[in-house]
Amino acid sequence: MAPETKKLLEKFAERANWSTVGLPDDMGRFRDFIISAFKNGEYDISLDEFLDIVGDNENSVLDMKSKKRLLSSKMFMWSQYEDGIKLLRKYEGK
Repeated sequence: MAPETKKLLEKFAERANWSTVGLPDDMGRFRDFIISAFKNGEYDISLDEFLDIVGDNENSVLDMKSKKRLLSSKMFMWSQYEDGIKLLRKYEGK
């Protein structure tokens, strides 16, 4: 992943409200990440790579239900990345 793209994803992950996915400020930062990934030709960031970057803020004292909810939120955001890339590629005719 390009350093610029990684930095934007890290910025999103640090500030994101993971318990309420989709807040406007969070989504703005996430869209900046998607646009950077698109501009850098990073169309296939894997779930593993995505989770490696956003997954480091996990709290080991969370109960299992909370951990599952947090992982579900992160997987949802990865799917938003995939959808965003597909949309931009379609718009560009690729």
